[in-house]
Amino acid sequence: MQEAERRKDFARLVLEQAWQLHQHPHNHSTDTASGKRVSLGLIRMANIAPLYDVALAMYAPDALPPELQGQVRIHLCVYHSQFPLLLRSAIEQRLDAVLNRRTPDAVFDRPDLRQCIDAHSAADQMFIVLGSPVTEVGRDHDYDWAVVEPSSMRSLIQLAGRVRRHRPGACAQPNIALLDTNLRHLQSP
Repeated sequence: MQEAERRKDFARLVLEQAWQLHQHPHNHSTDTASGKRVSLGLIRMANIAPLYDVALAMYAPDALPPELQGQVRIHLCVYHSQFPLLLRSAIEQRLDAVLNRRTPDAVFDRPDLRQCIDAHSAADQMFIVLGSPVTEVGRDHDYDWAVVEPSSMRSLIQLAGRVRRHRPGACAQPNIALLDTNLRHLQSP
C-alpha cells in the first residue's frame, strides 16, 4: 500500500473513532440557539511528519462515509510544534480561549465558533484539533473527547488530563479512543 493511501485510511479511521465518541451524550454539547450537537475533540498523532497529509485527507469529500456527508461538519485546526513561533502563539491563544470550559456553554458565545456553527446546516459539528504531542504540554485545555495514537504511558496520562479537565462529574461513557498502533509503524513496521 502506498504512503498516501495509508494516510487516507488513517484519516478515515480517526474520523470514524471521533464520530463514535462524539455521539455519546456526555461527549458533546447541544447549542441551545440552533439545536446542533457540537463537540471539541483532539486527535493526537505521535509524529508531526504525516500531519499535513492526514489533515488534507480529513477534508477530502470521501473522508466521511456517504451516510454522514451533509449530516456532520468537521472544523479542523492543525497544531504542532514546528509552526513558526508567531503562528503557533496565535493558535495557542485561540485554543486557550476556546478550550477554557469552566463555564460549559460559554463556547457558544464565542464569535468565531458561533460563525462556524451558524454557517453550516449539519446537525452534528465536530471541532477537531489535529495535533502532535505539543497538545499535552503545559496547556490548560478541556476537550470533550480524544483519539490518540499509542505513545508512552506518561504521554497518555498527560493527554487524558486534557479531556473533561474543567467540568465536574464522572463520565459514564468512554471519551478517549486509544489506537492499537501508530501511523509511523504502519509505514515502516
